[in-house]
Amino acid sequence: MNFIKKTWLIMILCLLLTACGADSPTAPTDPPEEPPVETTGEPASGVIFTYNDKDYDLQERDPMVNSLMVETPVGGVIVVEGHIGPDVGYYGIFDTETEAFVKDIEGANLTWRDDDISTAAYSLWSEIYGYDGSLLKKLDLTESEYISGLTWKDNWCLTVEISSIDSEAPETLEIAVDEGAPQSPRSEKIRLDGEIIPWEQFPIPEAEAFGLTGKDASLYEAAVSQFNRNETPEYFTSDDDLDLILPSVGVFGKYSTDEGNTVYVVNFVKCFFYDLGSGLDDLDNPVYTYESLNNLASITLDHDGKLVSFDELGDGKDDSAVYRFCGPLTDIAKKLLAPGGWLEESARIPDTGSYEEMLQQYLNYYFER
Repeated sequence: MNFIKKTWLIMILCLLLTACGADSPTAPTDPPEEPPVETTGEPASGVIFTYNDKDYDLQERDPMVNSLMVETPVGGVIVVEGHIGPDVGYYGIFDTETEAFVKDIEGANLTWRDDDISTAAYSLWSEIYGYDGSLLKKLDLTESEYISGLTWKDNWCLTVEISSIDSEAPETLEIAVDEGAPQSPRSEKIRLDGEIIPWEQFPIPEAEAFGLTGKDASLYEAAVSQFNRNETPEYFTSDDDLDLILPSVGVFGKYSTDEGNTVYVVNFVKCFFYDLGSGLDDLDNPVYTYESLNNLASITLDHDGKLVSFDELGDGKDDSAVYRFCGPLTDIAKKLLAPGGWLEESARIPDTGSYEEMLQQYLNYYFER
């Protein structure tokens, strides 16, 4: 009897175990796939350059820009470099005075001289361009070659680095850029051998003679354009002793216009040098007499440093004219109109210790023995 009960218990247990095993899976199954996530369709965030707590989206300048690479101050601008692809990049020229972008460049290997962005050159594929977009040189490259570097050797010669996928080491060559380059070579110095130099043979001064670049060069060239032997020959022909006029600009202040131009309120100085042509026996000790005249003026330059207008205060003008010249810089106008209130200049162009030193720089640049 007991044997039969035990046998039935064993059989029941086996049936239960078999039923449980049938319900258990033999291998794990994959989890069900999750439904795809729907996108919102929102645009990707921009590439942001920040200046004075204000953001500028580079993709609004060039939608191909995908990242910000580097920011480089150059004179009064910042070169904002953005990445586009392996062979071409973006260069945005940001004016720190007007706080606005003034130029957009697509290319590679942007380079410039001194601290003057107007001398910039860059490459695009096998071509080399100047800052104004003019073609400076087109190189004959093979399909495997590309321009990998640009540097200015001097004012009119570029050193070009050319790399190739077939060579480990790049090659370099020097090229003289075509007409339209940022700078062209100046003529040779005038050789002195004891003769008298007449007034019409004294070169019209250039910014390069004083090492001026950027906005300083633009302001000086603006002053020269208003007063030189070609523009005002009557000053020379009416006085046999006058040989040279050198301008100088002293900056009192500046402000921006609604058009984005920059107005400089300046002390416009004209230095007259007499009997200089017969006093050059010793270039280091020239013999001459001189006098100078100064007057209030305003010089307006555009984004690229080009002259927009030059206004000089004429004789007999009343106080309102001084305020008009100074625009929003009313404190400068008040000081200029006060008794003995001629202002201290914030900058002098050229930055020489005296007008005699300015003349010496001019002579050393244009003349030799």
